[in-house]
Amino acid sequence: MALEQFDLILQSSTEITPKLRHLEFLRADGKPLNFIPGQFMTLLLKNSVGELKRRSYSLANAPGSPSLGMAISYVDGGIASETLFNLKQGESLKAMGPAGRLIFQEDPEIKRYILIGTGTGIAPYRAMLSHISERFSTRPHFKIELILGAQYLPDLLYAADFLAFSQKNPRFQFHAALSRETSAMQPHEQKGHIQTYFDALSLHPTDDVVYLCGNPNMIDDSFKILTEKGFESAHVRREKYISSN
Repeated sequence: MALEQFDLILQSSTEITPKLRHLEFLRADGKPLNFIPGQFMTLLLKNSVGELKRRSYSLANAPGSPSLGMAISYVDGGIASETLFNLKQGESLKAMGPAGRLIFQEDPEIKRYILIGTGTGIAPYRAMLSHISERFSTRPHFKIELILGAQYLPDLLYAADFLAFSQKNPRFQFHAALSRETSAMQPHEQKGHIQTYFDALSLHPTDDVVYLCGNPNMIDDSFKILTEKGFESAHVRREKYISSN
């Protein structure tokens, strides 16, 4: 089945760091976008010689939100970066979607999800927060650990949202892995890469499902570690984020 195509109009662009932004869009036709948390949109962009390029971004807002949120990181010389970082409020671009399979499944026997993301790869988990609340309400023993990997503290995208959610939901634990930060750490923060958390999580290959989204090297390395620890591939769900150029 062909994906639906439509125009998006930029509503706002919020700078998080000089190379990281959160964008909010509305459909030009005024219709809602039905999607499942964890899915992404594909933007249709043209380069300097008019060639069509496709760049995909996870949706960061929950279904039913009035606008579509996306997190964008800047890549030097990238067609998507130049277009999106210079897009003005009210300007439009073409898009298609939604698509993607990094979504919650029924998993009645699973006791815990471990959600792992680096950089803007954390965005789909923000869209899942309302669904997480629903699962907590129907599964009293279900837990979630979310680990966000970044280089420095300012790069911790949506950290305030996850912290606020964890304070209201004790079965949701938020952790941050900071690979280059040298300042003092908060209780939920730790120096190092995401993989340094694995031993502390008391992983259980049959009771846990791990979601991976973000840097391809992190995903490949984590998948290798997890399978060596006894995880079947069905219990490691992946979506690679490749810096768009």
